[in-house]
Amino acid sequence: MTLRLAVLDLAGTTVCDDGLVLDAVLAALGAVRVPCAGPRFPALRRQAEATMDRASLAVFGDLLDGDMHRARHADSAFAARLRSQVRAGVLREIPGATAAMTALHDAGLSVCLCSGFEPALHAEMVEALGWTELADLLVCPADVDGRGLPDPAMLLTAAARAEVEPSGVVTAGDATSAMTAGRRAGAGLTVGVLTGAHRAAPLRAAGADAIVDSVADLPALLGLPS
Repeated sequence: MTLRLAVLDLAGTTVCDDGLVLDAVLAALGAVRVPCAGPRFPALRRQAEATMDRASLAVFGDLLDGDMHRARHADSAFAARLRSQVRAGVLREIPGATAAMTALHDAGLSVCLCSGFEPALHAEMVEALGWTELADLLVCPADVDGRGLPDPAMLLTAAARAEVEPSGVVTAGDATSAMTAGRRAGAGLTVGVLTGAHRAAPLRAAGADAIVDSVADLPALLGLPS
């Protein structure tokens, strides 16, 4: 099996979450007057935490019981809150992420960074981390008619753009939905990382071929110099 493309998730996989995404979710819910306190809130927060690996608009659609007008408003507020955090300089890479992507490039693999964010925010995060030259491709749900994880559309689109068969793709993510997407797409290697949403057991149950502590360990898993 010759791997030619690495598809890597952002938040929790290559980017430290540090509570930034949940903070933005809470700000977004506040923007549509959902109280972030009271008896309903603990269940709402658990639901948000369980679904944050999906396209952000889809998450808000679920949290707001299918009211897509309010969901779009919440999604805009979510992106604005995250953008303000990015511009405040609080975004940090998972230690070793830059080195791992450099090692992948040096071995001849292209790198695609995926997320559930809207395209402008996604690109701004990549730029803030200094990864514009390292990322050959950026793919978001907006590129595939809103079909975020666990749908395989983003991975398949990345493979098509890189002119690589899905079997030539290694994908790495911190959430079970990324494992499911890798399996559905027929990725050559689907790798779970332990720096984000889910632990080893659920990642394996969702189809991970391998588990590593961090994306920094991906080159070694592939037998590359790191």
